Amino acid sequence: MRPIILLTSLLPALCWAQTPCVNGMAGTYPCSNVDLMAHMDIAMLGGQVNTADLWGWTDPLNGKEYAIIGMRNGTAFIDITNAAAPVRIGNLPSHITGSNTLWRDVDVSGNWCYVGSETAGHGLQVFDLTRLRNVTAPPVTFTEDAHYPGFGNSHTIFADKAGPYVYAVGTGVNSGGLNAIDVSDPLAPVLAGTYTQDGYIHENVVYHYAGPDLDHVGQEISFNFHSGTPDKITIVNVTDKSDMTRISTITYTGARIAHQGWLTEDHRYLLMNDEGDESFYAHGTRTRIFDVSDLEAPVYVGAYTGPVNSVDHNLYTHNGLVYEANYTSGLRILDAAGVASGTLVQSAYFDNYPSNNNATYDGAWGNYPYFASGNVIISDYAGGLFIVRPRLSLRVRAMLEGPFDGTAGLMHDSLRVQGLIPLTEPYTALGYVHVGEGGGETTTNTVLAVAGANAVVDWVVVELRDALDPSIVSASRAALIQRDGDVVAVDGVSPVSFSEPVADHHLAIRHRNHLGIMSATPLRISIAERNYDLTDGSVPLFGNQATKTIGTAQCLWSGNVVRDGQLLYTGAGNDRDPILQAIGGVVPTNSITGYRMEDTNLDGVVKYTGGDNDRDPILQNIGGTVPTNTRLQQLP
Repeated sequence: MRPIILLTSLLPALCWAQTPCVNGMAGTYPCSNVDLMAHMDIAMLGGQVNTADLWGWTDPLNGKEYAIIGMRNGTAFIDITNAAAPVRIGNLPSHITGSNTLWRDVDVSGNWCYVGSETAGHGLQVFDLTRLRNVTAPPVTFTEDAHYPGFGNSHTIFADKAGPYVYAVGTGVNSGGLNAIDVSDPLAPVLAGTYTQDGYIHENVVYHYAGPDLDHVGQEISFNFHSGTPDKITIVNVTDKSDMTRISTITYTGARIAHQGWLTEDHRYLLMNDEGDESFYAHGTRTRIFDVSDLEAPVYVGAYTGPVNSVDHNLYTHNGLVYEANYTSGLRILDAAGVASGTLVQSAYFDNYPSNNNATYDGAWGNYPYFASGNVIISDYAGGLFIVRPRLSLRVRAMLEGPFDGTAGLMHDSLRVQGLIPLTEPYTALGYVHVGEGGGETTTNTVLAVAGANAVVDWVVVELRDALDPSIVSASRAALIQRDGDVVAVDGVSPVSFSEPVADHHLAIRHRNHLGIMSATPLRISIAERNYDLTDGSVPLFGNQATKTIGTAQCLWSGNVVRDGQLLYTGAGNDRDPILQAIGGVVPTNSITGYRMEDTNLDGVVKYTGGDNDRDPILQNIGGTVPTNTRLQQLP
């Protein structure tokens, strides 16, 4: 079935929009941990036949996000600020009228977009992106702001993000090597220098080097990918455009088409893709890893081979992750935590070409993962533009004092056994105001039927709090806590997920009648699944005596019956009196069953006196002797 169709007054055509990834599918698209926000086909983009490369731009004035996508007949500019309702602002036609060439490469530096093409005579187009702000009746047809004719055709271009240069490679001049164009004045680009020594370059990427090789820190280093005989990678110092010099050359086993690559964010490792090895050697999608901490002597570390044979095309690194556009298998997101040992792990994917995963040239051409929103854009060879949103994955462990059995090291699941746990999270009804998409989560009787260590104990709230001001909740979700302390999604198995962008957050766990806890420092919450155990001291907690230690486990303090963030045994607003009131208010030996706030030990029975009563833990947790003491929740 097709994703939901969304209408908007600004769209010239229909746009398939916002389909969550559920049970491995987002509508007709296979997925894992990535939701489809919107899809615009080529006609909606104002294009013909196919799309090529793409990049993104965020307007520094208003924060609007744009996709910029190359096509046979020009370049399209799409406002994706509302990712579920993208708007085509306009198109910049090819510099050569009527051109119909597959390859059109786009890149951005600052507020300027640069466009190259393999169309003969196309040269470099320059476009002022701030013009997108002023379009009142989209879509419009734009004109280029400037043009550089010096190299005619080009295979790819790279716009230096930290300097005033654009590099064109795979051109018909200078042996297909580096053409460094000075765009200090974008309206008057001039040739600054060329590098022809190693011949044809398929793609390149330039870094203002800040890695471990002290001899080159501060220099501008170009990593060049040469497809030919032999396929190779060259590392070139391009600081002086009049004297660009090779530092080293990398060759590797199994080369067919050395295509493209990107450094890890610490500039220590180079990840690269070969565009021809999958089809020639019939192995899975292969990402090669080189240690380039010594630029003069790069070392091959290893390779990640994916589960399918699709051809890899363009990859980028961001926030410890690798975002790969792998043609027929679509966008693949890999965890780079183990890159030093040559290990990458697939964490999420969105397959925008569901027909197959063969080693052919269909599907995802490029992707752009750098929007602050966390949205990722994908250009599809014949499918147009896909806007997707990867989800954060988090596994966390916590213990609630009330049901905890220190001897067994587990919590009891009496509420579940008695059928008292509600299918809908209780916190919204209690007045908790969720942030983001949290609230209203539901589970099933099947999940609550699971017994053993993975049996559900109760509902909890997981909060992501601002790294700089942890009093601010950035996002929250209701989740289930199991007997062994695992906090899981409503299916009883999956990690808790959020639609926030990858970032560092203070992590907090809240319960309806226990005092909440929070990590003392921000933790990385990523698309790649992360595990945080809040029970064993491995994650320092915020505040003083944030938890109660029972045996070796750190447990959330029980007894906050009135949900005010403090334990009180006497005085106004205390936690003891509601227990007596719940059982009738007169006979202290009475009891009442149910899913109730006054049930501090979560056994399904509210008791004021006798064994396993719910009153005594409150006195014990404020010290056990002075009834006027208090214990405060350690949350800002």
